[in-house]
Amino acid sequence: MGLIRKSYRLAVLVVTLMLWSSQAYSIVIFQHSAFIHSSNFGPDSLEETVIGTGLNEFSGAGLNFTFTQSLDANDFGRLSWQVTNNTGSDLFDVSFFGFLDAEIDEIFNSFFNESGALISVLGMGAADSAADFWEIDEPGFVFGDIFDNLQDGSLDNANGVPAGSEDDVSLALGFDIGTFLSGQRLLVSLDLSLSDIGGLRHSDPDSNSRFYFNGNAALQDIVDVPEPGILLLLIIGLAGLSITRKLSS
Repeated sequence: MGLIRKSYRLAVLVVTLMLWSSQAYSIVIFQHSAFIHSSNFGPDSLEETVIGTGLNEFSGAGLNFTFTQSLDANDFGRLSWQVTNNTGSDLFDVSFFGFLDAEIDEIFNSFFNESGALISVLGMGAADSAADFWEIDEPGFVFGDIFDNLQDGSLDNANGVPAGSEDDVSLALGFDIGTFLSGQRLLVSLDLSLSDIGGLRHSDPDSNSRFYFNGNAALQDIVDVPEPGILLLLIIGLAGLSITRKLSS
């Protein structure tokens, strides 16, 4: 798995350099992944990587998902997940994690000159939609354990690359979901912003650039809407019942 991620990262860098003559990006997203951890699935998280290696583990477990992105030309904007529990069972002790490996101004800077900082992670468990866990670390190519922690379903709430110890930076946010009922839908939004939106900050001292990573997650019940024919029969039945009652009175 590590070799695949390294090869993908190198390929993206080469393509980015080739495109430099026509377009430059403020950030380059090398990998964006989602992880779902549940006691139902055992000790390992399920991973879905939609930007990066293309690993797909959600669908095979019965988690139907839709991923959408509304990013601008500089890769700032929103990454959204809609995951439906079609496993046929309630899932317990569920956590959702969003992982981001991005570089600032990659054309002019190396991977190893950036730092991260915690701004605010304010979640109080499954009762709210805010992030509950976080981690900032080198993305596991040299020394970081962030990817291992994501696969284990537990972030360490620590910063492995603070200012003064710059290196390659990746970010992760975790959300305590609690019980994910069969048929429920999980909606997650993760934002990459130049404005301070709390969460985690990724900074590049050479270009004096920074961006923020934050988001929210919430469960949604799916309400079945009757088909038009069934709804019409129900209305006719209720009308007939009303007429019968009037005649009997």
